[in-house]
Amino acid sequence: MNFAPIARLGGAVAVTLGLAACMDVTMDLEVLSETDGRATMTTSVSNDVYTMIEQQADEGGDEFCPDGEVVAGDATTECIVTSEGAFDELDLGDGEDGGPRIEAIGNGQVRVSLPTGELNEEISQGMGEEQDAEMMAMVSAMFEGHYITFNVSGGEIVDTNMDLAEDGMAASYQIPFADLMQGTLELPDELYAVVQK
Repeated sequence: MNFAPIARLGGAVAVTLGLAACMDVTMDLEVLSETDGRATMTTSVSNDVYTMIEQQADEGGDEFCPDGEVVAGDATTECIVTSEGAFDELDLGDGEDGGPRIEAIGNGQVRVSLPTGELNEEISQGMGEEQDAEMMAMVSAMFEGHYITFNVSGGEIVDTNMDLAEDGMAASYQIPFADLMQGTLELPDELYAVVQK
């Protein structure tokens, strides 16, 4: 998951409020072995927003889902991008720009991490100059109830700073878009989970 597009999204909202209002982004990382994994990124928007994006794409704008599968539902449209294979072959975005990192650390354990320390700063830069209180209130209201979600699974989670599932076999963390846009969210420098294979 590369945070650069999300930061740019903030700037887009400041210019064209409404286009990205109903967006949720989920990154699922499943550790298959000490060397292989499966990464799935799902971006979900309302059907109205999807129609607007497609209209802009027809006029030369960015496509909603150039590299994945589009799945249409009753209320939302999803873009699902999946890659599977060796850790260094997974499509995770550029690790230097905020993408997840996966590494075997020995004793059958694999550490999955997502750097988040600069996320607030990137979003603020994407928003451009400071917005007035009325603009920020409007932006925050539009993103209320929408999240970036990071999930790790594939074995027993033996160490994590994320929310651990009751059975101990998965860890997850939700980052609220509204708090990001307001610059009020306190995040650790990274989210991580260690999976025992």
